[in-house]
Amino acid sequence: MSSDPALPAMSVSDAAALRLKAARTRRGWTTKQLANACQEAGVPKLTAIVLNNIETGRRDADGTRKRDLTIDELVALAVVLDISPAHLMGLPDDVEPGTALQLTPQLAESDPKLLLEWFCGQKALPGSDSRQFYSAALQRMPANDGQQTVADLTRAVLQDRAAALTEDFNSGMAEALAKINAAVESGASPEEIATLLKPGQPGSR
Repeated sequence: MSSDPALPAMSVSDAAALRLKAARTRRGWTTKQLANACQEAGVPKLTAIVLNNIETGRRDADGTRKRDLTIDELVALAVVLDISPAHLMGLPDDVEPGTALQLTPQLAESDPKLLLEWFCGQKALPGSDSRQFYSAALQRMPANDGQQTVADLTRAVLQDRAAALTEDFNSGMAEALAKINAAVESGASPEEIATLLKPGQPGSR
């Protein structure tokens, strides 16, 4: 995951627009032909002019896109182009290496494979609540098709538990060392110091 402002980044709409153009070109359609197909599919608002504005990313004077791509339009375009909506999401295939997709103003991700897996509900973003992600993913899966997700959820739970145990251990060790240092500074005997290290004392094993 990356939030390095030095890395080039593009908005979700900019990336989707480039993927849309690539999908349309691969289909062998012009913008007008795609607009006609949208008209036949009952989406008349996606005219050739609108699609051109989406694909080219025309900007206003302040640099804002004239036309973002909505989720409803993305799904409709996927239907018309006979592809998955996920195919229109993520970084373009020919993007400059290191380019990140700006998911939020504070969060960008530059790994194309991870982005695709995230969009498809297969993998959680680093730093996110992975247990929540995999629990939600399991709810959408057939009962016999969630083994990998169960494994990922189990791993996430174990990792969280290990992190909590490590934090508790480090906290206990710090507390024990502080007591030992205080005992040494106060002139405690070796026997008194040894008592602090007996099992049951904070930080002892």
